[in-house]
Amino acid sequence: MRLQTLPSLLPVVALSFGVAGSFGVVAGLGCAGVKPNATTTGSGGSGGGNGGSSTGNGGSSTGNGGTGPVAVVPISGSFTCTDLDTSGSCPTFSTSNEANFDNGTSGSTSITYPLDQSLFPSNLGPITFQMSTSGTAARITFQTLATSNVNIQYFGNCETAPGSGCSVTIPLALSQMLSPACQTENIQITARVLNGTTPTADSAPINVAWAQSSVTGGLYYWTVLPNQSYCPSSTMASPGTYCLQDTTLNPKNGTAIYRYDFSQDNPAPEQVWTDDGGPESMPSYQGGPQSYVASTGQYGAHCIGCHSITNDGKYMALGLGGSSTYNGSNWAMLDIAAQTLDIINPTASTDANSSPTSDPSDYWKKFRKDAFGVETAWGPNDDVMVTMYKSALYFNTVTPGTGMATIAQTGLALPTSAAKLDSYQSDPFWSHDGSHLVYTSFSTAGPADTYNVGGLDGDLKTGGQIAIADATPSSITDDASILVPRQAGYTDYYPCVSEDSNYVVYNQSSCGSNPAAADVAYDGPNAYGSEVCDGYDDSTAKLWWASISGAGNVSLDNANGGSNNYDNSWPRFSPDVSTFRGKTLYWIAFSSRRPYGGQLNTSGLLSSQPQLWFAGVTSSEINVGDPSWAPVWLPGQNNTAANPGGNASPAGNHVPQWVKFAIVIDKP
Repeated sequence: MRLQTLPSLLPVVALSFGVAGSFGVVAGLGCAGVKPNATTTGSGGSGGGNGGSSTGNGGSSTGNGGTGPVAVVPISGSFTCTDLDTSGSCPTFSTSNEANFDNGTSGSTSITYPLDQSLFPSNLGPITFQMSTSGTAARITFQTLATSNVNIQYFGNCETAPGSGCSVTIPLALSQMLSPACQTENIQITARVLNGTTPTADSAPINVAWAQSSVTGGLYYWTVLPNQSYCPSSTMASPGTYCLQDTTLNPKNGTAIYRYDFSQDNPAPEQVWTDDGGPESMPSYQGGPQSYVASTGQYGAHCIGCHSITNDGKYMALGLGGSSTYNGSNWAMLDIAAQTLDIINPTASTDANSSPTSDPSDYWKKFRKDAFGVETAWGPNDDVMVTMYKSALYFNTVTPGTGMATIAQTGLALPTSAAKLDSYQSDPFWSHDGSHLVYTSFSTAGPADTYNVGGLDGDLKTGGQIAIADATPSSITDDASILVPRQAGYTDYYPCVSEDSNYVVYNQSSCGSNPAAADVAYDGPNAYGSEVCDGYDDSTAKLWWASISGAGNVSLDNANGGSNNYDNSWPRFSPDVSTFRGKTLYWIAFSSRRPYGGQLNTSGLLSSQPQLWFAGVTSSEINVGDPSWAPVWLPGQNNTAANPGGNASPAGNHVPQWVKFAIVIDKP
């Protein structure tokens, strides 16, 4: 250990850290972007924290909820991974190589990740620093300029990683050492890359900060399971082993919901549910419902999406077969802890002896509702919800039970006021305290085709504006009004309310001079959602911010990456409201196709895959300009058992949904 603390250089600074606002619970909603595809139709067929005293999540001075002063002790020295991590997992680095970084320099490098002016929570890690120049090792220097609080050099070998350049991962313990000093100033970071015994010159500096507060709760997201094996048939699974029930689908990609549990540091993504059932069900991967249209007898796909989690983390609403009205807008309800779908349509199954392995097509009927809903916004207490079906919002009561739930649709959620604004509604979000319902209001139906009958699936919408209605935890008031008005040449959609109900974040896409022009053709020029301003996978999508009154409407340019088009989509607030440098701190998760350093999405949007990012936003009573910070990438999101290629072959991660609790999943 070559650590030096220098208390004599600066008096200890006492900083107070408190929690602003209330820690309510969050409901998420969203569509997973499951694009309808004719080849998907089957044959049919009859909490807590580490508790550390200084830096742990929930600790007495710096964790979420800590209120004591934070002492900033100046620190300097040279570190490698083994100085900070005693788990035995550190890569080998010879400290005798450190002196070579002071040799004469040749060439240059730049830091491609983290992004300049980014803000990290205290418990996110490990962070991989990426430099543009290839080499054998790197030295990363961390300094504070206004004080002598931080002067650290970190050494590590260049790691094997996709793309070009040099990647070095720093342990979480190092970033947590930096966070106290960041309460008053940013950390300036430079890097050198060593090739043989010759280093590059120092990179241009970036400035990064670490908040004292942690992120908490469970962050759920939709992803693809690439290159899977087909099941024996479209109605018969292989219990115990995942298989693809849509046996005509090509490419052979399944769908799944994963989550991060932020009650622990350095959480790894955990599979929660798939289109073939759950990993912890009894037995695992025993199959799932196939979407169905009762009025036509048309069977669709098994793919899952449009996931929405209850405020307490107990239940998940799922869309089946994609957002297409052609596939029946099927809906299912998952008991997350029990790893079972609830029976919600008990009379649909007519064979009393049916099971996942005996007459499975009959068995799964009772676990789905068709022609019911694509998107869901749960009320705060799990007993009511708003669903979107054919571009209209419906109010439903929910009575959960053991292994079953009673769902009763009572009619339109906004029977008179919504129609006075526009003909159509989509993207409902019920605020975490129950006081507001926000949604997308639009007057032009999406493009109609075989999979979007009448253009009313609610997934595709043009000319959207953000509307708001008053609510209680158990009801919606029929008083909808416009929060963010429609603008010529733009569409607004995907609204979400902050945990303290003070702000709304939403998406805005630019339609340009020709609303019918083609967007970036991710899946071909005539693919679903390819119009330039249809509110679906729009390359121009950016994050915008407004107060709950509609005032202070501003683009989150720092989070968006300036004027660049990165397809920043599906913003969702975390359940955390804390403080940073005297301002209220919020975190917003979203998907983006921006480059992740030199490892991912480096060849333009057309060949990119959506990835999960989140950005800090610091707000006060008087805000001037953009309150956001540059975003950070969620570590490990591609490293799952279903995707052994990791970052070398990302399949796309989308639709973050952040809830207050990551409920414990019962394991067999």
